[in-house]
Amino acid sequence: MNLHPLLSRWISRSFDRLTQAQELTLPHLLAGRTVLLSSPTGSGKTLAGFLGVLDHLVRAHEAGTLGDRIHCIYVSPLRALTYDIRKNLEPVLSGIGLDKDIRIGVRTGDTTAAERARLRRKPPHILLTTPESLAILLPQAGWAELLESVRFVIIDELHALAENKRGAHLMLSLERLERRVPTGLVRVGLSATAAPLSLLADFLAGAGRPCEIVEARMERRRRVEVLSPLRRDPYPPAGYTAQRVMQDIAQIVRRSRNVIIFCNTRSSTESIAIRLKDALPELADRIEAHHASLDRDVRLEVEDRLKNGELRAVVCSTSLELGVDIGSVDCVVMISTPKGVSRALQRIGRSGHSIHTESHGILVATNVNDLMECIVCAEMTREVRLDAVRPLEQPLDVLAQHLVGMAMEGGYDRRDILETVRASHAFRQLSEAALDDVLRYLEGGGRSLERQYRENFGKIVWTAEGRLALPDKKVEREYLANVGVIHTEGMVSVILGRRRLGQIEEGFLKRLKIGDIFVLAGRTVRLVETGVAEVKVDNASGRLPTVPAWNANKMPLASGLADEVAGLRTELARRLAADPDETTTDWLVERFEISRTNADAILRHCRNQLRVSRIPTDDTFLIERFVDDREEGGPDLVHFFFHSLIGRSANDALSRIISHRLKEAVGGNTLVTIDDYGFLLTVRGFQDLELAAWRELFHTRDAEKDMHAALEPSELVKWNFRGVAQTGLMVPRNRPGREQRLKNLRWNAEILFRVLMEHEPDHPMITQAFRESTHAFLDLPRATGFLQRAAKLRWHLVEVPVVSPFSFGIFASKIKEGMMLEDPEEAIERLWREFERKTQAGNDPGSGGSHAPP
Repeated sequence: MNLHPLLSRWISRSFDRLTQAQELTLPHLLAGRTVLLSSPTGSGKTLAGFLGVLDHLVRAHEAGTLGDRIHCIYVSPLRALTYDIRKNLEPVLSGIGLDKDIRIGVRTGDTTAAERARLRRKPPHILLTTPESLAILLPQAGWAELLESVRFVIIDELHALAENKRGAHLMLSLERLERRVPTGLVRVGLSATAAPLSLLADFLAGAGRPCEIVEARMERRRRVEVLSPLRRDPYPPAGYTAQRVMQDIAQIVRRSRNVIIFCNTRSSTESIAIRLKDALPELADRIEAHHASLDRDVRLEVEDRLKNGELRAVVCSTSLELGVDIGSVDCVVMISTPKGVSRALQRIGRSGHSIHTESHGILVATNVNDLMECIVCAEMTREVRLDAVRPLEQPLDVLAQHLVGMAMEGGYDRRDILETVRASHAFRQLSEAALDDVLRYLEGGGRSLERQYRENFGKIVWTAEGRLALPDKKVEREYLANVGVIHTEGMVSVILGRRRLGQIEEGFLKRLKIGDIFVLAGRTVRLVETGVAEVKVDNASGRLPTVPAWNANKMPLASGLADEVAGLRTELARRLAADPDETTTDWLVERFEISRTNADAILRHCRNQLRVSRIPTDDTFLIERFVDDREEGGPDLVHFFFHSLIGRSANDALSRIISHRLKEAVGGNTLVTIDDYGFLLTVRGFQDLELAAWRELFHTRDAEKDMHAALEPSELVKWNFRGVAQTGLMVPRNRPGREQRLKNLRWNAEILFRVLMEHEPDHPMITQAFRESTHAFLDLPRATGFLQRAAKLRWHLVEVPVVSPFSFGIFASKIKEGMMLEDPEEAIERLWREFERKTQAGNDPGSGGSHAPP
């Protein structure tokens, strides 16, 4: 089938030709086949996804079958994208003369009650929505008939949904929708460059369904640079803070028309934004911060000002990574790597924003370890070596929420439920026993609660015909008020004058007193009044701020990038043992496209490491032992640095397992510090083990059991349970007509957690809380993989007279995070001066005591 003449003529008037992405995708959509399109930013993905839909609508209009029915649903993870898409589609419909005949409607959490009623009375032919709003529409009787006519579902930014609960939630919604649509759905997935595409296609299509894969790898010019403020001082002890890199960032802003600066945490976003304004006072009113804790109106204003060319720089966290229309940007700056190649490509793709323009990204290293990570990330980004997508598996709290939605919808028996749920990729291997456990929980709370509290926790009943149903209208109202997987974090609104600036954490607010100064939305503000749900501030421009400690975990290093950094270390160790430094410098400059200054800094760093220890490589496991006689606790405190290089989340899991096993073996607690490159265990003298004893702890036996035992006394599982209990409707966020106070949510979740851990530790919501702890916040599979590899590695235990350069970053973190009588910065400076003094006093490379097994 060819494209309808109306559309063909519009394309001829509007473009020289279709892009590769559009040409390759269109035949599949015209033939009614599900398709996954993966292509870079600026390649015309959105139009590629909609061309087949528009062809269908034009033909339906000609045939008189358009009707007052929904033909296409477009789903975006971002509300703002839905409004952008409407703006982009309206000129197309106007261009083909059907803007009065083909309707577009937006239904999100921001849609007013009046607009929602209008959409139901006069439904759009193209409905633009979010995963949560779609789930709300599915069980409502007034929408049931309207949704039966849906032919196409377009999912934008598919890669951003595949690895989280929102994606699993959306795909269950599509399976429920699929069950009602006689012709079946044509699913269209639009994704940035991702891998493996076959896995992403399975996620899109569902279990056992075919999916065409279109990969439009257009050779867009991409310039990726690495910048580091390494000059005379190769490694400032505390790392390069915002102040140290500000001079270089300010120069980039001065010479660029506009710049996006990405930071990896919200706190660093605010810090960089305020310091950049101080460094560029003449541009201060054209520099803004942007992150998810800012008020929606503030964010939209920043986006509009950036798009209209009114801003010179926007400092953001992850909030501008996805495809909100921000116009053309000259350059993207990243403070440190974004911990993965896919994310780096996504960020860099925000510059240029056209397939015909060059995208330009600059990675700013904050210390020498970071510099090594940056040059590897830059190389992998140039070569488009992507991180593997890891779709979420069987989130039981999401399943529980959808089962209540199915009960409201009506008509499902147990077999229907199993078939519908298993058709979704995330639940394709769901066992009948696991389903029955979730159903039993929804019937009365589970084994431990159903006898006394069925009325409190019962969400579903079975009809005489064996169909799933709701017990009463109250549960229906409660369900509709709590659809979604984004749980309450405990944030308080901040009001400046009559404007809502954004939010700060309750925990941070508790540490503030009236008159304290902090940073929000790139502004310094002073706390003047506190209330139950909001605080009032006034301007404190030019005053010294206290930056909010946002509840934002540091992103873990992706496994592929971690492996390549290990490979670089291994190659450097080999070259430094065999070649002159000049040869290795040349190799670094040529292969990684970096300056000689940066290459020399890396070599100097490695040589300094060799003065006291070894370079950790991918075929060895280096453990360093250090005692600081001047530290509080004295020589009884021993520090063991484990150089595992498996990423923060996996190191977190591994360190917990080893700490638990150490406690089981010799008793006592340990202080654990982690980063992407390894972990540090600070132990007492009686826990000071020899190499052979450490090896005994690194085994794969009962790794998952030990992980669970290590987690039981921690706050992590309890914290995850709060979110699981909200998503699984055990502790609903909202009661009909009102939002629950966070204090009540926490208290209710705390009580339930204790009861279930004692009386029903295999409850599905407890199971899910542990699963999230070990697979989302921690990376147990990768930690277990390291334990398997450890037996094949060559082990080295090195006694170091000072903290080695490769361990210094993690030791500095320990000092900053600890409660010390000595000033943290002074302690770090003292240790670094001590390192320089001892290594320059004539220590030979490799002079640290080394013990390896025969």
